[in-house]
Amino acid sequence: MMEQLSLYTYIFTFISLSLWFLNKNHNELRLVFGKLFLASFSCYSLLFVLIPSAQISYTEFTTQLLFLFFGGFFLNTFSANKFVFLPLMTLFVCGIFVGQNDFKIPYFSAVLDQNLQAANPDNELLLELKEGHVPTELQSLINQYQLKLKPAFFPKETDNTDLDDYYLVDIPKDQLINYPSLLKSLENHQLVDHVEVNEIIKLDPFESEESPAMDGTQNAYANDPEIGKLWGFEAMQVESLYARLEKEKIKPKKKAKIAIIDTGVDGYHEDIKGNFESVGARHNIDEQGHGTHCAGIAAAVSNNRIGIASFAPNQAFVTVTSVKVFGKFGSTTQKKIIEGMLLAVDNGADVLSMSLGGPATGKARRAYRQAVKYAQNKGAIVVVAAGNENTDAARKVPASVDGVITVSAIDNQIKKASFSNYVSNVKMGIAAPGVQIYSSIPANKYAFYNGTSMATPYVAGLLGLMKSIRPELDTKEAYRILKASGKSTNEDELTGKLIQPAAALNVLLKK
Repeated sequence: MMEQLSLYTYIFTFISLSLWFLNKNHNELRLVFGKLFLASFSCYSLLFVLIPSAQISYTEFTTQLLFLFFGGFFLNTFSANKFVFLPLMTLFVCGIFVGQNDFKIPYFSAVLDQNLQAANPDNELLLELKEGHVPTELQSLINQYQLKLKPAFFPKETDNTDLDDYYLVDIPKDQLINYPSLLKSLENHQLVDHVEVNEIIKLDPFESEESPAMDGTQNAYANDPEIGKLWGFEAMQVESLYARLEKEKIKPKKKAKIAIIDTGVDGYHEDIKGNFESVGARHNIDEQGHGTHCAGIAAAVSNNRIGIASFAPNQAFVTVTSVKVFGKFGSTTQKKIIEGMLLAVDNGADVLSMSLGGPATGKARRAYRQAVKYAQNKGAIVVVAAGNENTDAARKVPASVDGVITVSAIDNQIKKASFSNYVSNVKMGIAAPGVQIYSSIPANKYAFYNGTSMATPYVAGLLGLMKSIRPELDTKEAYRILKASGKSTNEDELTGKLIQPAAALNVLLKK
C-alpha cells in the first residue's frame, strides 16, 4: 500500500515538474504547477523520511531524484513545442509506471547495481527456494540470465530453520541491465519463497577522541587502574553490582560466551586475552580497532590490575569470542553477517553483540529473521546497535528485525546522544552509555570512542553475566528484566531505559 503511494506520488511530482517547465511563459499556470510540484515533492520526501513501510532505500531515493531532475530538464528543452513535449512526457510517465519493480527505475538501478557489483563481488541476490526443491528446477531462468547459484548458508542444525534453503545468486555484469525483469521473474516463480538483495553494509562511522576532561570514580571492588575513566560505571551503578556479587558469593552456573560480530578482535590484548576464546585465527585480526573496542566493553578482564573492567568481576563468568565479518576496508554484506551469526551460535555463543547495520529495504529482514530465530532456538540472545544517524532505528537492519534487543546511546547527562537513532518503533529498545567510552584497541592500547556501537556491548556484557547465572534465560525474559530494572533517561520513549546491572541482578535472582 505505502509502496504504491510512493510510486503515485513520485509520478505526480514528475508530471507537475514537467508541466511547470511547459508553462514557464504563462505566469498563472506556472505558479499553479510550481505549487503542485513543491507539494507533491514534499509529500514524496516525507514518505521517505518518516514512514519506513514506504520501503524506499537511500539508494533508490537518490536515483529517483536524479531521474526526476535530469528527466525534467531534458523535457524542458522541448517546452517550446507542446506537440513534442506532451507525448515525450507521457512516454516518460508510462516508462516509470510500467518499468517499476519494487519502485526501482530500471536503467538507473541497473547502472547503480553494476557499480556496486564492481565495488564488491558479493553484491548479489539471496534466494529462498521452497523446501525440498533444488536450483536445477530453475534451469530455464538460469540459462536465460546466465546465473550461477550456490548454497548461501550452512547451519549445523537444519531442522528448525529455512536458512539451508537459501542460495546466493551471481548475476553476470552484462545481465545487470536486465535486473528488474530478472527479479520479477524470480519473485513470481512458483518454487521461490523469497528474494532479497545481498546488500553491502559499511561500518558505521565512529568517532575517536583524545582523553576528554571528565572525572570518574574509582571502584572499591575492582583494582583496574583506569576504571575511573569509565563514567558509565557510575551511571549504571556498577560498584553496587560488584558488591552484591562479592558479599553474597554469587557463583555462575556456566561461563557464558559473548560473540563480538564485528571487525575482528585483538585476542592478545593485555586486558582481553584472559577472557578470550578464538574460533579461528583470521577472526583475531582487527585492522579498524572497532571490534577490539567493543570486546573490551563487553568482557575486559576485571581485577587484573590492568586497564579497564567489565561487568563480570572476575574470569569465572564470561568468555568473549570474535567473529570477523568486515573486510579490511570496513565493508561487508548481509550474507557475511548472517554467516557470522551462524558461526557464533554453532560455536556455543550465548550472546551475539552486533555493532553494525545498514538501511532497511522492505525485503531486507527475512533472512535476518531466520538467523535470529536460529540463534534463539539455540539459546542465544541477539543484541544490535540502533545506529548513528539520529533517525528511526526501524529504518535500520538488523536493528529493526523481530527478536533482537536494539540499543540506543546516552551521554553523560543521561540524555540521548545527539547521533543516536531512537528506538521508539522497535519492539525491544534499551539504552546504554555511548559517548566518550574508554576501551581497548589493538596493540595493548586504549581509546575513547562514540557510537551506539559502544552502547551495544555494554548490554551484551550484562546479558552475558545474567546468562552465566541463569543459563536458561531467553530473549523475552531478559528484555523484560532490563526494562523493569532500568533507569529513566527522561527520554525513555526515544532511548528506552538505561540499563542498571545491579537492579537487573536483583530481579534475576528473585526467579
